[in-house]
Amino acid sequence: MEDGTRPSVTLEIEWAPSSATAIANAVGVLKSRMDEHDISLRDAHRRSQQVAGVATGQGVVAGAIDWKAAADAFLLARNDRRATTLRDTTNRINNALQILNGKPRPTDGASLMQAYASTFFDRCPAGGVGRKRHLGDVAAFLDYAIEKCGAPGRWKPLEGEDRDALVGTAEDGDDKLTPPVKPDQLEALLDALEADHKPELWLAVALVGCFGLRPAELAALSVVDGRLKVASNVKRTRCSMKNQKPPRLAIALELEGRDDGARALAQYESGLVKLPRAICTAIDSGEFKKVGDAFRQLLDRYPFWQSLVGSTPDLTPYSLRHGWAWRAHKAYGSPLSVRDAAALLGHTPATHHKHYGVWTDEKGLLEAVERMTSKSAWGIGQKR
Repeated sequence: MEDGTRPSVTLEIEWAPSSATAIANAVGVLKSRMDEHDISLRDAHRRSQQVAGVATGQGVVAGAIDWKAAADAFLLARNDRRATTLRDTTNRINNALQILNGKPRPTDGASLMQAYASTFFDRCPAGGVGRKRHLGDVAAFLDYAIEKCGAPGRWKPLEGEDRDALVGTAEDGDDKLTPPVKPDQLEALLDALEADHKPELWLAVALVGCFGLRPAELAALSVVDGRLKVASNVKRTRCSMKNQKPPRLAIALELEGRDDGARALAQYESGLVKLPRAICTAIDSGEFKKVGDAFRQLLDRYPFWQSLVGSTPDLTPYSLRHGWAWRAHKAYGSPLSVRDAAALLGHTPATHHKHYGVWTDEKGLLEAVERMTSKSAWGIGQKR
């Protein structure tokens, strides 16, 4: 250490020539856990002792996870829950153990949750709270195994849109989808923020709304050669800000006659205007979820946003990102292709179709036909 001390721990392995491989494996596991979780040697050893390894025909495999021990510890930590809640949670964790002990055996959090859904969701309606509770308990168990039992980071659970895909959408769920912020609403919101002298919040809203960002992505922005770049793994709400993937390009879809996106990009790059203090504090915490929560809280407290929500029920801060998708396909003479729009938003075309392919109303249909035919679609079906 910096002060010259040498922290040490004692392994539960016999000091003998026959133990050379076991010792080397154990040291490798400790080092890996220290690096991955940014923890001390003693903390890595403590977690290893909680889930020491799995017995095989060749002895105990260092670093392997004893999922039954992890499950027991997880349920013990939740023994203060109501009896019915604890019973349901126990059943779901036992379901997860069944998947972990079966074949083919999952190798990470994503494959576990996908196998769980395909095995146990036949009688669980798509889009319902049942699926959400099942996956929520499995996700909490995986987080516990990582944070308390030293499981590798690849066991992080699915979050955000990836988990939503497993939850599915109810047959009548289209009416309940989060609506987009329409161009006139975004224009009015940005003008109100300027009139109320809120330049920091204006910057945050303009970046999210004009570039189609996830609110948490305010923590993962960079400007390269005048272009906005966004780190690509922010959709996992519990994801660390370390080990970022190569960033994606984000491009503003400007409102007619305005340059809000270009102005926001210039302000962000120059640093002359900062993001709101609450968002900066959340960024300093190193947790993307806190960044999204801070953005939501700031908007929810803003009176003009409250008036927009009052006139458009179910509007949320995430609707600003949905508004970018709406404009990409509805607001211009030449709409973006699904593939290009999905790439700029940072998800797959299938996800794009699922979440952004359902905004159709009578006015939108009439306008779409009018753009295609260059005639007024209001006259269709009327007597001439």
